[in-house]
Amino acid sequence: MPPTLYDEEYYRHACAGSDEWHNGADVAGLYPGIMAKAGFRAGESLLDIGAGRGELVAVAAAQGASRAIGIDYSEAAVRLASQTLQAQGVADRAQVRLGDARNLPVDDGSIDLVTMVDVVEHLSPAELEDVLTEVRRVLGPSGRLFIHTMPNRSIYDVTYRVMRFGARLAGRSWPAEPRNSYEQSMHVNEQTRSSLRRVLRRVGYQRVEVRFGDFVYTDFVPSARGRRIYRELARHRPTAWLARGELFATAWNRAS
Repeated sequence: MPPTLYDEEYYRHACAGSDEWHNGADVAGLYPGIMAKAGFRAGESLLDIGAGRGELVAVAAAQGASRAIGIDYSEAAVRLASQTLQAQGVADRAQVRLGDARNLPVDDGSIDLVTMVDVVEHLSPAELEDVLTEVRRVLGPSGRLFIHTMPNRSIYDVTYRVMRFGARLAGRSWPAEPRNSYEQSMHVNEQTRSSLRRVLRRVGYQRVEVRFGDFVYTDFVPSARGRRIYRELARHRPTAWLARGELFATAWNRAS
């Protein structure tokens, strides 16, 4: 995707957490939540790939990161991230740089935690493998990669298609494409639990954990009954893959 697609309008109005951002003065709760899920500890170094408005980098600095760096290839993102770091009072110990995630501006083995939050789905398969390989280079001996990606592709490509077919048999019309306009233009590599695990293994991570989040995303479902079905599927482990909207992954270079 060209970096100009990720303009200020996108970060201010469509990117997760935008409603709470207020020119950097506030940080949505999802960012401290991500840090908790990633197991971040004070004194660790953090590199956030696809840093966007910079909230995750700001949270890491505020929580005692020894080094907090973000990288994004969008000039709009870097400008807004600068506002966030200033507003959060961490500009003296955190930074967001303009750059390419396939050529990270940090030394080999120098990072404890690399985060990729809502980035994977925006990278082509080849780009994703290149980035994941580069992350392996910069991770320290006990370092880890933490990923959040959404949506779990199955909620669209399996569940929605089956339910749309059933609706058509009942004489009801559902849209052919459930994805919103941003997803249609930006999502080139949505994942399932299995596909995300495979790509992490393929590039050489020795220990990989991929799990579903709790979020049941149903905004795209055009009927109340359909939304209830998604929520019911999400409650049960055998069918959760059909309805849980997000995926989390943690990967290490070493097996233990």
